[in-house]
Amino acid sequence: MWDFSVARAFRLMGQTLPFLLLRVAVYFGVAVAYVLMTGVGAGVGWGIGGFGDAGFQAGATFWGGIIGFGIVGVVMYFLREYILYIVKAGHIAVLVKLLDGETMPEGRSQIAYAREEVETRFFQASVLFGVDQLVKESCAPSPDWCGGW
Repeated sequence: MWDFSVARAFRLMGQTLPFLLLRVAVYFGVAVAYVLMTGVGAGVGWGIGGFGDAGFQAGATFWGGIIGFGIVGVVMYFLREYILYIVKAGHIAVLVKLLDGETMPEGRSQIAYAREEVETRFFQASVLFGVDQLVKESCAPSPDWCGGW
């Protein structure tokens, strides 16, 4: 039987607002990392370009920025996915507790409770992250095959 309520879903999202804010903070941190590393790469390129003429310096600055962006892009692809997966696992742990009608432990934030729950099941969460990535990669060539994921 259909047991879904939009109002209840929004109420649960409101009750777990710290997790929504944490996700925003993670995305903001990723954006800052991109900007900083692109700037660092361009700065290193500009410094190296100082050994040549103005055209060489401009080219070195450009390629330094591109290389900095590329390095942070590779690192952040995996790091961002993993961090957001761990945040999602903690969010789900809190949502399940609230859906079961239980109250959160007194004197602890939702994020502290979720961190403890994820830490006790860290191995399982890491394995599920790997499986999730494999499923995403297997569906990448043809999303229709995976039900439109």
